[in-house]
Amino acid sequence: MNEKDNINHIYDIASKRIKFFRKYRGLTQEQLSMNSTFSRGFIGNIESVKTHQTFSLGVLYYISIVLDIPIELFVKENIDEELTRMGIDKNLLKQQK
Repeated sequence: MNEKDNINHIYDIASKRIKFFRKYRGLTQEQLSMNSTFSRGFIGNIESVKTHQTFSLGVLYYISIVLDIPIELFVKENIDEELTRMGIDKNLLKQQK
């Protein structure tokens, strides 16, 4: 099965991007929690590579608003061009674990 055929693929991408953009904005999980309606534990589960925390489109939308990042950047396969326009080194995203 192709990785992209796995339903969890989109959650993996979005989870990594949530963590990346949260850190880019200089926020801890606790601060993101305080700025949103979600618990720190829920955010931690979303970002963790050890769990497959599912979440709704509404959750992703709200996090995108709080982080002031266009929602499509959380799910689009390749965002190198957008990162360059934002002045973010695209290698930082690739280095994220």
